[in-house]
Amino acid sequence: MQSHGPKRVYTPQSLEFWFNRLENDWAESFSAGQLEEGRRIYRDGEVRELELTDKDAIVHRRIEKRDEYAVIEWDSDGLSVRSSSTNLDLARALAVAGLHEIEELVADEISPLPETDVRTQGPAANGHNGHGPAAGNGATGVAAAVRGALEQSSSRPLLLAFKTKTVGLTFQAFWQEADGKTRHPALGLAAHANGNGHVTSAERAKLIGLAAYARKAHFHYQQDTSVYVLESLVEIPNFLKSVLPAWRRMFNVELDDRSTNLTSGTRTLDIEAVAERSAGAPAGGRGDETRLNLRWIFRAGERMLTDTEVSALLKREGAATILPNLGIVALAPEKWASFKAWRDNVEETHRHGATDEALSPYLIFSLFNDARLKLTLSPEMEVWRQRVLAADAAERTLPEILRPYQKRGVEWLAHLCDVGCHGLLADEMGLGKTLQVISLLASRPVPEAPSLIVCPASVVPVWREEIAKFFPHLAVEVLKTGHDFTTGGNSVIWLASYTQLRKHRELLAKQEFGYAVLDEGQFIKNPDAKITQTCFALRARHRIVLTGTPLENRQLDLWSIFRFLLPGLLGSRTAFEGALNGDRNGTLDRLRAQLAPFILRRTKKEVAQELPPKVEMDLLCPMTEVQRADYAKICAEGLERLGDDVGAAMREKSFGFLALLTRLRQTCCDPDMLPWRKSPLSDSGKITLLVEKLSEIVGNGHKVVIFSQFVMLLERVREAIAAQFPDLPRHELTGMTLDRLKPVQAFQNTPGAGVMLVSLKAAGTGITLHAADYVFLLDPWWNPAVEAQAVDRVHRIGQTNTVFVYRMVTAGTIEERIQALQEQKKDLFDKLVGGLGGDFDLSQHFTSLRGLVQLTQQVEQESPVERELETYTVD
Repeated sequence: MQSHGPKRVYTPQSLEFWFNRLENDWAESFSAGQLEEGRRIYRDGEVRELELTDKDAIVHRRIEKRDEYAVIEWDSDGLSVRSSSTNLDLARALAVAGLHEIEELVADEISPLPETDVRTQGPAANGHNGHGPAAGNGATGVAAAVRGALEQSSSRPLLLAFKTKTVGLTFQAFWQEADGKTRHPALGLAAHANGNGHVTSAERAKLIGLAAYARKAHFHYQQDTSVYVLESLVEIPNFLKSVLPAWRRMFNVELDDRSTNLTSGTRTLDIEAVAERSAGAPAGGRGDETRLNLRWIFRAGERMLTDTEVSALLKREGAATILPNLGIVALAPEKWASFKAWRDNVEETHRHGATDEALSPYLIFSLFNDARLKLTLSPEMEVWRQRVLAADAAERTLPEILRPYQKRGVEWLAHLCDVGCHGLLADEMGLGKTLQVISLLASRPVPEAPSLIVCPASVVPVWREEIAKFFPHLAVEVLKTGHDFTTGGNSVIWLASYTQLRKHRELLAKQEFGYAVLDEGQFIKNPDAKITQTCFALRARHRIVLTGTPLENRQLDLWSIFRFLLPGLLGSRTAFEGALNGDRNGTLDRLRAQLAPFILRRTKKEVAQELPPKVEMDLLCPMTEVQRADYAKICAEGLERLGDDVGAAMREKSFGFLALLTRLRQTCCDPDMLPWRKSPLSDSGKITLLVEKLSEIVGNGHKVVIFSQFVMLLERVREAIAAQFPDLPRHELTGMTLDRLKPVQAFQNTPGAGVMLVSLKAAGTGITLHAADYVFLLDPWWNPAVEAQAVDRVHRIGQTNTVFVYRMVTAGTIEERIQALQEQKKDLFDKLVGGLGGDFDLSQHFTSLRGLVQLTQQVEQESPVERELETYTVD
């Protein structure tokens, strides 16, 4: 998903209108040129504002100091475009960009599907042909002519002088005089110099025979040098052993001493990397001054290759190569792949900030360090590696407010800074990652440069309040339009939203920071997004990423995070994905060992013993007759339209596939969410059951937080609560809430019972709701990490009561299948942060669309209470 950042104005009704329209193929309404220019406008982020109504869409952009707009109307007669521009193609291109923005908006708001990312590569081939100096139709009659020529005393012997070259086995032809020592070139311009050009008919027959035999043996004649070359390294050994003896009966043959090296075929080379401290790094300096120099040694047995020989080998990318003093040599494909991956890492590192040949020492942990290559560390580098791996025993003065595990987190971050590395603090939500980082910046400042903390816009006030509360002496500036990082001097801590940072990208090349911290690091999970590229451009002495959800859908999320933290450590994106596809299990094993020194992950269960228990239950909800009828109808129509193959539907009809799943999930929640229905609250079995549960909970004075992906569903729940509990305090937090702190503080501080309605999208960052002790999740989510992040708004440090979490799942439906996938994704997430996991692809779990979506008849009538008891779990 691109990160463009236009202003978006819309209502739920307009979103619904365009959701339905985009099920149709709109591209056919535009020319190829309009589509291409529209995609460019969209890709370059030129759209400034998008305004949707339930009748039309208005797309604004500003180009060359003038405003332009296009109005897209889509009624029963089709799609039409009006514009302020007199250029029809430009107007329609702007409409194309607007439609792309609408698709992104719809996907942002309702898409539950993980992205898939599919890539293809095509093979390339080339060939060449060579020709000798003699024309003819092959060797017909040549052998007889040559034998006849040899019997004529007037014929001079034809000498073939073979030499071993890097390009292949070569020979030149000479006429040999009677003294056995004098020779004259037999071919080319030199053959005609000094009166040597005259040949007898017998000698001409020899030359014709030579051309025919050379052509048959696949030698190619080079006109400019008068040399025959056999380039095929597969054919050279066979020629020397089998064909050359027959040539000796017709020609004199002279072999150089090195030709015998070619007869044994291809010899496999060994390769070894020797890691040393760069000569430019001061001895005894700080760990972050250590620099790496990697020296590669190529061996044939005990003999080391010279620099010239290595250069020749690398030009052929490790493939079979003639090294005249050794013969035919090659690197094993897997060793070449590892060496090439390392070389690409080096080039990538230099492209992104390295100013000399010396490299960061963390690269010794890179993927190249596996069984395919031998790595030798110099004594100094081995000491450094052990420092990285060893527990930090340094005495550090840290604030007393820190809990023991938080002190350990600060010490771990400081330790990585001391050894010149950078880390991912992946503590579970609610364990105080913010406080740990502020404590690090206060206790281990970098006086010569300011620091930068990047976070979602909603979290900027949280960082500012935390700094003011615990470290009021620290200077803080919030990045806004017009700033240039010079305000406040080198000791200031800059707070920037991801959007503001992207807007100030042009300033980053001129500024180096002491610390660069990315909060909610999953914001850079897409390496192609503009904000991710902006973060990659940051230059800082120390880099830190904070996230409780480092993996959301794919291992590529993790690659992007470490591309920021430790460029080159995981190789190139292509190589990383290729390694996973080629040997997933082996690659994951290497990743676990490789990343372990740079990830710190603690769960609340492990370190926050003072936290009360968390009780989680799946509350299976009944369906009303209205829900059941709508579900069956939508399911039947979807199967007829999409077929039964999940993979084909996702690839070929992805928007229709998404629309089907969304409609089914809306039906499970509340049929009133369907555009063709206007239903009373009683038609929703889920809302009815929720109200029943709330009666007892709020009656006993408890506070409740209710989460949903659908803002429309929260509005219906608010209506139901207002009707049943008119005096109950109600608070709301969605993406449309401008002042997030106001409803949160009101909910937290109001005594007695209360209800907070929160959209999952708004719950991800920056809020604390531990005044509640009951949580309801109205609709299952594809990603358990997102759901857990929401729950952790309640179950976090400061909570004193047992927290009860109810997942409301409509029995026998798509929601129940999603719950099963939730558990699988949770396993993947746990494997990642504790040792990595695998990609999530819906088609890997379901091949039959019918099996994914169809209502299971036998469980329709089960009691929700009975099913609730069966799924009771305690954390």
